[in-house]
Amino acid sequence: MEVHFDFFGPMREAVGRKRVTRTFDEAPTVGAALESLRESFDGLDDYLRATDGSRRATVTVDGRNVRQLDGDGTVLSDGAVVRLAPPVVGG
Repeated sequence: MEVHFDFFGPMREAVGRKRVTRTFDEAPTVGAALESLRESFDGLDDYLRATDGSRRATVTVDGRNVRQLDGDGTVLSDGAVVRLAPPVVGG
């Protein structure tokens, strides 16, 4: 099965491209899929996690924020599009 990952902002620069497609033998969870990306791309971890281990990036699956789903336990389906963007801050 294939899962597509789209990167925005500095994460795109860290990865060196807008989209990465990964093939998995079984449906991965968001957490497992992100771990596979962290292992492949140096510097990406700095954008995904804060020093306390909390998530920094905004992660959506097929347009829905994973916080509204099952978080890192969200199971990805074949053809899913996971978008990773830096957190939005403002004041």
